[in-house]
Amino acid sequence: MLERSPEAGDVEAVDGLVAGYAARAERFGVRAVAVRAAGAGLAAASAGDWASALGERSVRLAAGFDDAAGGCRQVAAVLAGYGAALRGVQRRVRVARHGVATARSRAVAARERYAAAVVAGGGAGVPWSWTDVPAFPVVVGAAAELAAWREAVGDAVAGVRAFEGCCEERESLDRDTAARLAGVEVMAAYAPGTGVDAVVDVPLVQALAAAGSGRVTAAQRRVMAEWFVGTTEQVSNHPGDAQALAALSGFLDAWGDDAEVMAAVFGAVGGARVVRLVTMLGEQMVGGGADRDQALAAAGRGLRSGLASASSTWSRSAAAAFAADMVRAASSANGTLSAIGFVFADPQDARMSEAFTVAMADLLDAIERGNGGPWRDGPGSPGHALDTDGLLSLDGGGAYDAAARVFETLGAYPQAARDWLTGEGVDWSSSQVRLTTPRIAYWFGQRDWSLGASDGFAGIGALWAGVQLPAADTLENRQTAAINTHVFHALAHNESLLPTEVSSAGASQFASALSHQLAGLVEIGLKSGASTGEIADPWRMTQVAGLGQETPTAYVSRTWVVPVLNAAASDLSGRLELQTGVLAYQERTLEAVVEGGAVSPGAALNALATAWGAVDGASVSAAEVDRYLRDQQMRAGVEAGRKLVDTGVALSHIRPMASVGVDLGLDLMQRYVESQVTGGPLPAGTAESLVPDGAASLNEFFEVSVLEYRRLGLWDQAGGADTSDASTIADNLVGDYEDVVDAMRARGTDHVRGS
Repeated sequence: MLERSPEAGDVEAVDGLVAGYAARAERFGVRAVAVRAAGAGLAAASAGDWASALGERSVRLAAGFDDAAGGCRQVAAVLAGYGAALRGVQRRVRVARHGVATARSRAVAARERYAAAVVAGGGAGVPWSWTDVPAFPVVVGAAAELAAWREAVGDAVAGVRAFEGCCEERESLDRDTAARLAGVEVMAAYAPGTGVDAVVDVPLVQALAAAGSGRVTAAQRRVMAEWFVGTTEQVSNHPGDAQALAALSGFLDAWGDDAEVMAAVFGAVGGARVVRLVTMLGEQMVGGGADRDQALAAAGRGLRSGLASASSTWSRSAAAAFAADMVRAASSANGTLSAIGFVFADPQDARMSEAFTVAMADLLDAIERGNGGPWRDGPGSPGHALDTDGLLSLDGGGAYDAAARVFETLGAYPQAARDWLTGEGVDWSSSQVRLTTPRIAYWFGQRDWSLGASDGFAGIGALWAGVQLPAADTLENRQTAAINTHVFHALAHNESLLPTEVSSAGASQFASALSHQLAGLVEIGLKSGASTGEIADPWRMTQVAGLGQETPTAYVSRTWVVPVLNAAASDLSGRLELQTGVLAYQERTLEAVVEGGAVSPGAALNALATAWGAVDGASVSAAEVDRYLRDQQMRAGVEAGRKLVDTGVALSHIRPMASVGVDLGLDLMQRYVESQVTGGPLPAGTAESLVPDGAASLNEFFEVSVLEYRRLGLWDQAGGADTSDASTIADNLVGDYEDVVDAMRARGTDHVRGS
């Protein structure tokens, strides 16, 4: 009913424009008087044609100042009237909204009292809208409530009519204001000087005012774009011009979310000017002082946000042209490539569009694979300085490696990322698909993403994690599984993938990618899998714990999985992400045992032993690899700063993942047993379940689990269930867990020594 917003608008901003143009009018008026008086004095004291010409020139200049002052006064008057009228509209809208809200509350209350009277008199309650005539039987004793309802509804109707009047008034106000601004004469004269007094640009004023009322024509957008181009040139050519920098930032702050205006602006600016401007802003960051650095950083963020808005309107061809313009400019001088990294460095708050991101990824891929190596700037480059507010820290994304930031953004578009990695047009319904994935082979298998050289696998890890996000159908799941197969194979051969060369963000992204495919990895990759050689099949259809149907799963070997899992477990952030993923998998698996028997108890416990062993083994292996590399460095007499990895996990009696899993597993078992035995939680005073509150060892957890499953009649229902005593079964499961831990440790250190 009241969805429209006739009160929208910043009256204080309009007041600021009024004050600014009133001050300009005053300055132009003072200059007109001074010039006219000086010209008259010079003409009176001189003789000859040149003196007469001087007087005439003074008169024309003074007239120009008078026209400028008059134009400013007209603009100020129009905007002052607009601001005052908008204040009135906003006040009346608030009154109307409040009136409707209170009237509705009164009507609802009266309706409820009337309904209660009907029920008290033996009538039946009939649902009815607060704005409709009641459908209840007439109750004489509740006539006052009915009258109160009618009065409240009448007040609400009056409020709605007042609100509709405000909407019509706002439309008329905007239309009339735009017409009055269009009637302001465009002055041909100009005022000598610098800054805002140099030219009174009435078309720009009209364009900005029209934008404020939500009506910007294509011609007005062109005017704004021309101004923006001129301002960017001023900032690029004169870095010390604080006024121009502030004007640029203010414009971007005001209009950066308007996609159409930004499309016009950046269409006129072009990709090359963006690279040049970002580079200049970054170069000014060092040694400029705190206030100066903040102003530069604000301008850079505004530019990035505005470009993100503009890119949302681009077609594929427009995005490709803009990206190509940026790359050409970045190829012209050292340090300019980091400008591209800066533009893509904030995919959370200023994400470039899918079309623009794919276009830039295409260009960087062609350049790097065509030239045979990475194309990037180093730490301290202009884009890096601007992205870190001049601090040049190595935390975060690392704008100096443009490809990393582009891939991080590409990961936010899952299907586009999948198609970019595999190519489009693949028939995923065919079981005979044999992929050639040169992009995966290079970017995951050959490119150096290590710390210092790049961002420690954060960007490429975000791309892989993004690919895992839910697909629309089985065919896209096959595509994801095929990508995972090739990524595991490639990463296993990447010599820069060492636990000490993976950043916190990189470990977290790898862990996220692994967690999304954990159910399949338990079956193929950790328990069993492909040979250690080349890729045999892009995926396999596999029955996984917790799902009632076969699922496309990456067909990988444990040898490929180990180095990736070690990298994910090399930092606390990655270990926590893995722990979350494993516990979610654990809960789904245990639920599947008792809810429909989709998974046999024995298979579920074996799957948990495998998952726990993989994460614990990777954590231990990462610590051992770190110690091994430190020993190698000491032998070489080199002491390099490396991040510390918690090596205490290798000494724990019951390692972290198993410890947490046991604790939550027992809690789940407690709830399931209570549900099966009583149909719900045990009431107070009921005998406690046989499940203990905690377990001192994995043996105890597995043994208790087997006993409880047998007591519930679930264990023997599974075909081929182990009939041994519970302690023997528990010992075997613990042996499975230790086998996985040992295999992870052995393959992890072998991989590093081989590299």
